[in-house]
Amino acid sequence: MLAILESVAHHHLAACRAALGSDRAVADILGVSPSQVSRWRRGQLPDPDNADRLAGLALVVEMLGRWLAAPVIEGWLHGPNAHLQDRTPAYLISLGRVADVVGAIEAEKAGAYA
Repeated sequence: MLAILESVAHHHLAACRAALGSDRAVADILGVSPSQVSRWRRGQLPDPDNADRLAGLALVVEMLGRWLAAPVIEGWLHGPNAHLQDRTPAYLISLGRVADVVGAIEAEKAGAYA
């Protein structure tokens, strides 16, 4: 079971780093230190709360990657979003509110105006 958790966490982290470019960018969104992200990259498992936020961020960047060009993803995450009452998606992800961010992605893809 531990090997599966390690594999899943490593996959999520790799996807987030690929989309955002660095440990620091991932850490900024998750509200942890870059050294913590580095430890996860080297095999330490994130605690359950951070594992959930990391999984949520991985889901969001995967969804955005199907819709936006790679260089735009980080800006989208850090920009105020009308579908989120002008809060940033990154802020809501840091609070564990991934469903709100997914809803904003779906609304924007559908062309809905906030």
